[in-house]
Amino acid sequence: MYCNVIITRPFNKAFTYEISSTNINVGQVVLVPFGKSLEVGLIIENNVKKPNYKIKTIAKVYKSIFLDESLIKFIYWIKDYTLAPIGSVLKLFLINRKIIDYTRSTLTNINLTPELVSLNNEQKEAKKNILNFFESKNKPVVLEGVTGSGKTEVYFEIIEKFLNEDKQILIMLPEISLTPQLENRFFKRFGIEVDIWHSKISDKKRQDIWHRAFLGTKLIVIGARSSLFLPFSKLGLIIVDEEHDTSYKQEDNIRYQARDLAVVRSQFQKIKLILSSATPSLETQNNINTKKYNHVFLSKQYSGLPLPNISLIDLTKNKLKKDNWISNEILNQLNLCFEKNEQALIFLNRRGYSPLSLCNECGYRFKCQQCSSWLVMHQQKKRLLCHHCGTINQIEIDCPNCKSKNSIKFIGPGVERVAEELKKYFPKKNISIMSSDIANTTKKIKSIINKFTKKEIDILVATQIMAKGYDFSNLSFVAVIDADAGLFGGDLRAIEKTFNLLQQVSGRAGRSKQSGNVMIQTYYPQQPIIQSLKNRNRASFILQALKERKQFRIPPFSFMTSIILSGSSKNLVKQYASEIVKTPKLDNNIDILGPVEAPIHLLRGKYRFRILLRGNSRNKLNKFTLQMLEFVPKPSSTKVIIDVDPYSFM
Repeated sequence: MYCNVIITRPFNKAFTYEISSTNINVGQVVLVPFGKSLEVGLIIENNVKKPNYKIKTIAKVYKSIFLDESLIKFIYWIKDYTLAPIGSVLKLFLINRKIIDYTRSTLTNINLTPELVSLNNEQKEAKKNILNFFESKNKPVVLEGVTGSGKTEVYFEIIEKFLNEDKQILIMLPEISLTPQLENRFFKRFGIEVDIWHSKISDKKRQDIWHRAFLGTKLIVIGARSSLFLPFSKLGLIIVDEEHDTSYKQEDNIRYQARDLAVVRSQFQKIKLILSSATPSLETQNNINTKKYNHVFLSKQYSGLPLPNISLIDLTKNKLKKDNWISNEILNQLNLCFEKNEQALIFLNRRGYSPLSLCNECGYRFKCQQCSSWLVMHQQKKRLLCHHCGTINQIEIDCPNCKSKNSIKFIGPGVERVAEELKKYFPKKNISIMSSDIANTTKKIKSIINKFTKKEIDILVATQIMAKGYDFSNLSFVAVIDADAGLFGGDLRAIEKTFNLLQQVSGRAGRSKQSGNVMIQTYYPQQPIIQSLKNRNRASFILQALKERKQFRIPPFSFMTSIILSGSSKNLVKQYASEIVKTPKLDNNIDILGPVEAPIHLLRGKYRFRILLRGNSRNKLNKFTLQMLEFVPKPSSTKVIIDVDPYSFM
């Protein structure tokens, strides 16, 4: 007997193999010889005609491991949507041979012993509405609530219902930094341990969780983007927490938006879905407006306290001292905070010590030789780092260009520099930094969170890693050092990202015992986004933002695909880009924007050009994208990346 198999390699076709057994079904996972190696594969067609060339025999059939029809349809949908090779998509689900071969796992069922939780009336109504929505139609439910409103406790109640029905639950988080606190809350609430899935877990743990998911013996998984591809056998509920977060967008290899794929998987497999956020994305908001999604809203903090007071510090009037980054207003508020024995969060979404190092005499700037970007000074590591390719240079104080002595100045602040300034003002206070450079493992993240929870840290200086999802009872004051950092640039989502980020970080203050205060430093206090934030007028911001997107045919009112071309020869890449845009259009509604040099036009030694396509139909846009790439033969030295629904424009 002969069958067609797709393998976990970047091929867009199936390969025919011989198999001795006749009792083999579509969806069976197999091990097949390919070249000099053995590859994991999936049977997608059996009883096929024998080809007129010599073929190989399937090496092994994993009789107990298979993917059901709905999951296979989902895999093909991802292929068609992302334009990625089918083999690459399959690899998201089957990963590697180590995963499949694993047989040592000891898998046990859990015993649910839930802890009684008291919901307020608004939460009870939200729970009731969600369950009613689940009963009526298989639409996603958006659980929106102001920061501190208790969204997590609401979906915990929903989770309990599915656990009692012996269903699996997947809770997706945008960043692994959020997992330790949520894991602890699960243990307290249900008295059980959960499985944690992300890129930094061990191979053994990865094997364990994969097989638990497949066999249905562990019911709760908390995971990052890739957890969506686990082969759950009885998945009943998916929760996408912080659904607005752009970290759900995968920017390497196959480019996908995990939140959107979660919606599609829930539809293919008839799984209930909750999208939770204090600041739903504009795409989600538009789906609420058009009745594609159901909507539940929590308007009050669970504690009963009023929402934090937000005040603006106009830096055009309240001038900062030279080489200082913290205003007197913030320093005074910090003193008041410490008088009450409360904690503070200082927010600046910029890693390292300083983003720019230059010569005060000749203007020389330290650039990355592999990327068109400045090197960032990291004081703690005593290095100049490129945040794009990882290039490391020694910190210098003498100019390598004009040879001037002690002429190098560090321009602008990062979290390390702000922490340094705070230590001058508050030498007796415990000040820590939370950024991806320092908290780069789950263990380190847990350590900082535990210390802050136990009040061993007075001031936490943090990037966006701390902007959402965390709940600290003694945190009363939040200061935003540079609210304008994300307002400008070529990112069509810049305004939305900034608004959401600032609203999220503001919501860390005053969630439990005392009312909170938020101070925001800005040079543009009259910007509509800043005013909307200050006045808590999110509805006005959403209305205006959606109006502008519709006016300029920007998603969600159109579809976009980005084509990124790169290679070692700038002229060759540019020429290829100029040729493929001459492809005859399928539809007059398709716009071709570019080619242009990418904002980061040199990345890891490769020159980059971008083409942006815009249209009214995803199918037509994808078809045209493929035609463009077939229109002119691609130079072997040129790499092509297709990014459907792009988030990054760098």
